Amino acid sequence: MSAGEPTLAHGTIERTSTTLALSPYAALRLYGRGLDLVEWLCRALLVVALVGELGIILWDITARSTIDLSLLWADEAAKLCLTTLAFIGGALAYRAKHHTTVEFVRQLLPAGWREPVAIAIDGLVLVTAATVGYVSLDLLSISALSTTPILQISAAWFVVPLSVGMALVVLFAIERFATDYRPALAWRTLAGVAVTVSIVLAVTALPAIPRPGPQAALGLMLVLFFAAVLLGLPVSFAMLLGSLFFLQLTGTAPLIAAAQNTVDGTGNFILLTLPFFIWTGLIMERGGISLRLVRFAMALVGHLRGGLLQVVVLTIYLVSGISGSKVADVVAVGSVLRGELKKQGYGPERSAAVLAASAAMSETIPPSLAMLVLGSVAPISIGTLFIAGLLPAAVIAVLLMILNWVLAVREGAPRMPRATGPELALAAVAAALPLVMPVLMVVGIRFGFATPTEISAVAVLYGLILACGVYRAFRLRDLVRIVVECGVLSGMVLFIIAAAGSFAWTLTAANLPVALISLLHALGDSRAAFLIGSLALLVVVGSLLEGLPALIILGPLLIPIAGQYGIDSIHYAMVIILAMGIGIFIPPIGIGFYIACAVAESRIEAASRAMIPYLIVLVLGVLAVAFIPWFTHALPNLVGSR
Repeated sequence: MSAGEPTLAHGTIERTSTTLALSPYAALRLYGRGLDLVEWLCRALLVVALVGELGIILWDITARSTIDLSLLWADEAAKLCLTTLAFIGGALAYRAKHHTTVEFVRQLLPAGWREPVAIAIDGLVLVTAATVGYVSLDLLSISALSTTPILQISAAWFVVPLSVGMALVVLFAIERFATDYRPALAWRTLAGVAVTVSIVLAVTALPAIPRPGPQAALGLMLVLFFAAVLLGLPVSFAMLLGSLFFLQLTGTAPLIAAAQNTVDGTGNFILLTLPFFIWTGLIMERGGISLRLVRFAMALVGHLRGGLLQVVVLTIYLVSGISGSKVADVVAVGSVLRGELKKQGYGPERSAAVLAASAAMSETIPPSLAMLVLGSVAPISIGTLFIAGLLPAAVIAVLLMILNWVLAVREGAPRMPRATGPELALAAVAAALPLVMPVLMVVGIRFGFATPTEISAVAVLYGLILACGVYRAFRLRDLVRIVVECGVLSGMVLFIIAAAGSFAWTLTAANLPVALISLLHALGDSRAAFLIGSLALLVVVGSLLEGLPALIILGPLLIPIAGQYGIDSIHYAMVIILAMGIGIFIPPIGIGFYIACAVAESRIEAASRAMIPYLIVLVLGVLAVAFIPWFTHALPNLVGSR
């Protein structure tokens, strides 16, 4: 035994000057190990929730199709699963630093300011989580008075994950303060945060000080929100902080409304498609499916000028029909092609630009998470969205490939040999089974064989059969890791959606829809002005909010306004989803652009310059989709789904 370890003697611990049992380092190590155990238990809970819910959905499909019996309680089980994933998984995502943040502005600060700002940001996370967790206890008490109609369980069970998740965030934030920052600086900065929050609470509680009106409070809230996001506060916590600030400032409703609307934000059954499609995408990516699709795209278009860049565009179009996550597409395709792109002389900045532009193009390819989220918050048919999105993405893909061809000709890039007939046939056979999945999804939803949620569950099962039974790519340990990763990633996405539900409610209470209508009328009371204005709005807000929150907040507000200008909801949905996609991948703020640069191993500055012509083409493509509705309506009209 080393001299630094505690020793047992007659049932007591010998406390020597070298013993670490009383040192802060040992206490911190013990605290970290305790949190590791808690995290392991939470991960096990996520696995149980995901696997259990998958089993329920698949059993419901089987029972309905064989004995005409449906599980009436499946909706209540799904809601419990979603709240567990959102708040427990969201907390684990915070510890793993997976939550979406915008680091651009913080990196521009002087070096001496960056650590204090990071500490202050984590301090705001702690304050937000502690406040939401505290008010959720009142919601817990109220919910305990009612029971669910089918399972007859206490409604409080749907609130418990929020309370537990916020408590976990507080514990993880404390760990981050103790391990990531200098102790003295952390204490001073946290004291400053505590004083600032106390002053705000004291000022808003004084009866002598008049409360601002909704418009003034909305302005202050938006300033706080965007400042916090730009300094690095995760978007989900920034939305919760903004909601709490507005409610505290105006007294429009008690703070419990923030907790209630956060829980309600996960209550839509259709949201189960998100974890299931994320799960499917992970299975396909880790099971070597992406490599087969890359080889197929190489055989099809690799001989064109700009060969490998053309392969990137086509492969992302194909892969997007499986994963649903455009960031996952960038990682999957970029990691497979990165080495070959370098070998053939393509600069990393060009590779990053094409990856980012292609991912922005593919936002309307089913099963896009953006489509699923928009369909869950607006009265739009997800099946019709799936069919309508294929042609707009194809139009922009063709424009990107034309740009690749033009740049390759101008630079004198060499051409690769055309694939022979046998090579093309072999690549097509290898890609056939993966490509069956998007076809089944679109056909199944369009012709009513199953709901989007059921299709997503079948997609998981199909992916497992393909990866394990056909390709034999996984062991049991690998499958467990994938389910855990799915739970954490799903938790991050669902937590953003839950927080956006609360934030959207707050914006509605602040009369933002009226302000938006006034602003758009001021730009020019015409269809063209509305389309261009809302496009610009979605690009900017999408870049700041990582896309999905922008859709959740602005989609339900803008779609009814679009109807007043004679723009149908399916067409307008394509426009705003594509605009949001540009925002996610626009330099230098879009989080997707950073990921594309990281995958391509490119510097941000060089990739930003290379991205300029691709941004121009993306904007032209979106404008073409916006002003030529035929691109959106052609396929739905063809299959009769409008």
